[in-house]
Amino acid sequence: MAEMLATEKNEIYCELPGFEVPVGDALCSLSNMWDAPASSEGVRPPSEFRASRMNLILHFGFDASLDQAKALFRSVIDFSRRYPCRILALCPSKDEDATGQGIVCKIYSECYIGEGGDDMSCCEALIFGYTLKEKQYLEDQVSIFLESDLPTYYWPYRFDSSDNLSAYQSFFKNVDRIVIDTGEESYSPKQLKIPQPEKLHDLAAARTLPIRQSIGQFFSTLSVEDIVNGLVRVEFTAPVAFKAESESLLVWLEGVLKDCDEFQDGEAVAREFAFNASVDAESPPWLSFSYENANSVECFLDLDAGLAQISARIDNESHAMTAAIKLLEPDDALAEALFFG
Repeated sequence: MAEMLATEKNEIYCELPGFEVPVGDALCSLSNMWDAPASSEGVRPPSEFRASRMNLILHFGFDASLDQAKALFRSVIDFSRRYPCRILALCPSKDEDATGQGIVCKIYSECYIGEGGDDMSCCEALIFGYTLKEKQYLEDQVSIFLESDLPTYYWPYRFDSSDNLSAYQSFFKNVDRIVIDTGEESYSPKQLKIPQPEKLHDLAAARTLPIRQSIGQFFSTLSVEDIVNGLVRVEFTAPVAFKAESESLLVWLEGVLKDCDEFQDGEAVAREFAFNASVDAESPPWLSFSYENANSVECFLDLDAGLAQISARIDNESHAMTAAIKLLEPDDALAEALFFG
């Protein structure tokens, strides 16, 4: 019965994998877990394959469901197969009696064996449960468990408001990058109080990398003058489920077109950039460029088929291209947002 009540009060903490240890003993327990001796058959101990490159703080908000949290934790573990890291998962509860003993901790480790016998990578996770009355101690506690001299990244997920997330200023100030997924959050990134906004990177934008590459490849065949002259409006029509990705593509296009204006030694032209929700949720996203002259550009993104069909009519000449497209898988999108975006 007591275990059932604990699960109800902080079910994400209880349901994530790992075994519970006293918070003060967590690092020692983690070290002991890796320092297993080599076997009599000469099998190398896991510690030889443990080489973290970074710290990743995964912070669940109150809007995260149990299924979402478990899937996200699994996704981050998969990411760590390619980019070994120490994961710190923070699981809050509104109920002050959810833990019964202040901040609580689990430790978890996993090793992945590749095709070759020596092809192995290992990751580790510390999972913390806490209530709002312990929030004031959380950031100091977390700092103790970070691997020193390694970059630290922060991923808050499904917070119920920008104000509640903005309250964690220590994480904003002391990490190298912050990632959010605007496709999952109910607030706008502009609402966050971040001292260095350039640290913030959007997973929705990262997912669109292959689409940006295809559009860029098409426009590289046209002159800058042909692209921008007379252009008055760029519009994305897509299902609401694709809104975050559409808006990130519009932001990217606005920046690219501004660079095109400057390349021509001109000032940035005031153009409209708009997202329209399509009535049919199954219809493919559609990007259009509207000109005050006879020029036009259209791009249909059939994500189900994995194809982009791009066509343009510029100075009475037709141009067309078909390209393979996709949205990046979660671990690839995370890598793009953390390291390259």
